[in-house]
Amino acid sequence: MANYPLTKMNKEGTLLHPQHSYYSDEYAKNTFDLFLSDCIVEDEHGKLHKYYRLHAKKAHNIEMAFAYDIHCPNCKSSMLKQIGSSLNYNELGLYRCPVCDKK
Repeated sequence: MANYPLTKMNKEGTLLHPQHSYYSDEYAKNTFDLFLSDCIVEDEHGKLHKYYRLHAKKAHNIEMAFAYDIHCPNCKSSMLKQIGSSLNYNELGLYRCPVCDKK
């Protein structure tokens, strides 16, 4: 599983750009304020979908978790769309790329 540290691209810190890395889950969790991890999910038709989970070092409430606009780590041109809610205060929304998911 790949982890993607997120770089803030605007003054507010809400526009995020991922960087591909080979950091372990534990290292990413302890080092980066925000990062994505990828996860592969098989649907009921046997098709595989690549999704991304947003992780935060500091606890986030729901409003904070919804504030981010994140570029796709794969195509880098599209913005990810949130498709799943936060699991807890640090494991935030589940995202997908509308462009890459169509392929």
